[in-house]
Amino acid sequence: MRKVPVNCLEPGMRLARAVLGTGGEVYLNAGVTLTQKYIRKLEAIGFYSVYVEDRLLDGVTVQDVISEKTRRDAIIEVRKALTEVSRPGMKAINVAQEITVTADSIVSELLRNPYATVNLVDIRAEGAYLFHHSVNVCVLSVLTGINYGLQKEQLVNLGVGALLHDAGKVRVPPEILNKPGSLTDEEFDQIKLHCAYGRDILKDHPAASVIAYAHHERYNGEGYPLGLKGRDINYLAQMVGMADVYDALTSDRCYRKAHAPHDALELISGSGNWWFDTKLVYNFLCCVAAYPTGTLVQLSSGEIGVVVDTPQGYSFFPNVRVLLNAQGQKVLPYLLSTVKENLWVNRVLDDVEVQTIRNMLETS
Repeated sequence: MRKVPVNCLEPGMRLARAVLGTGGEVYLNAGVTLTQKYIRKLEAIGFYSVYVEDRLLDGVTVQDVISEKTRRDAIIEVRKALTEVSRPGMKAINVAQEITVTADSIVSELLRNPYATVNLVDIRAEGAYLFHHSVNVCVLSVLTGINYGLQKEQLVNLGVGALLHDAGKVRVPPEILNKPGSLTDEEFDQIKLHCAYGRDILKDHPAASVIAYAHHERYNGEGYPLGLKGRDINYLAQMVGMADVYDALTSDRCYRKAHAPHDALELISGSGNWWFDTKLVYNFLCCVAAYPTGTLVQLSSGEIGVVVDTPQGYSFFPNVRVLLNAQGQKVLPYLLSTVKENLWVNRVLDDVEVQTIRNMLETS
């Protein structure tokens, strides 16, 4: 399976993962063969990319770290909660049992597979960003918390706070929140207020309230709203802050294309004791793959192949199915561990190179 920009889709390709809408509803199921009509519809709705089946990964099963049902149910519950609090006169969320149950479900699934590595980038339409983003931040935060050694009750509180960390954005004028161009200083001041709004909205859930208020604080004191430094910043809020930065960077937005996961992880890895506590950074890096499954890469040896998976704790050192040797010649595919062979990824191939290699493999 590989991630393909919508403008590069061709009729006849088969979806490898279901395409979920704004409220968690299924637009198209995995296994659907794309037609020109479906492709135009995906583009019109605002999807930037989807996952399609890939013969280069035959025999490789790519699993999300949580089930599709759990992800879908979580999106539905977040949307319901944020829609409720956005109604006139609603001042606070009574963190209903549904959100806590949702967080508990995510935590329980991840605890059953504590060595899971995030190998996928979530697919979402532009209009669905806030709800999908909240669920992704929850998954990434809870995985970090598991690696850090938190107990289940702490993980559930972390999960609730992560799911609702951006609740205050419902009080920010949408024309500012969704502005495609640069923000003025005054508009950015309006955006910053979402932290205080979130604190007040979640006042009946102390852990979630603190997370919503402090997830934009930074270790060096350059964050907001209080400019807290170092360990004065709540550690759960820092976990959510890291996940928030990563997911935002790797998401397509109306004003920019998504950054590659390895670029986003390099930024996070260099932020220890600058943006976030170094120990928290280490635990975050342990559970996210820099090169998601399906990425075509050139190794330091010159060989070219497709990433199959990444062992936990070795974010930048994937297992690769080698397709071409260092001279660019087709070989019988074989699995290579960059960790064991003391190799590294030299670069990620661009879309043109990927298509050239695919054509060569199919015709030779």
